[in-house]
Formats: sequence, C-alpha cells, structure tokens
Amino acid sequence: MGIAWGECVIIDLPDLDGVQIVWHPAYAAHLLIDSWPVDHGRAYGAAINACAEGTRTGEHARIAFIAAINEAEVEMLA
Repeated sequence: MGIAWGECVIIDLPDLDGVQIVWHPAYAAHLLIDSWPVDHGRAYGAAINACAEGTRTGEHARIAFIAAINEAEVEMLA
C-alpha cells in the first residue's frame, strides 16, 4: 500500500456511503479511478499518475490528490 501520509485527507464523495479517510496514495488512486465524480482534468490525471505509480514521494502524491479534490469540487473535510 506504500508509505502512509503524515496527515490524512478526509473527503465526502457523493456516490459512497460516509466520508473517506485517505492515508495512502494507493487508496487515493483507487478512489480516483473507481469513485471520482469526473474522469478528466489536468489535476485528475496528475493525481492518478502521482498516486498510482508509486515513484513520487508520498507528500507529492498527497498534494496532487488535493489538487484533484479542488478541481472536481469534492468536499474536503480535513
């Protein structure tokens, strides 16, 4: 699953029950691919690459994931 992020990201995706607490790039990639409300956008593509490849630092993947959250206007709780 990779190295856990130092700080989790908590989001509310409309198609899933309850909030999602994301600690790992692999789980972020899973959400982006399987449950994301949009399947396009510059930040979306960059986040998939950063989270799924595992070649970037954990913090880089977290920042990319947050950019995708903002781009898709997903509610971020923390």
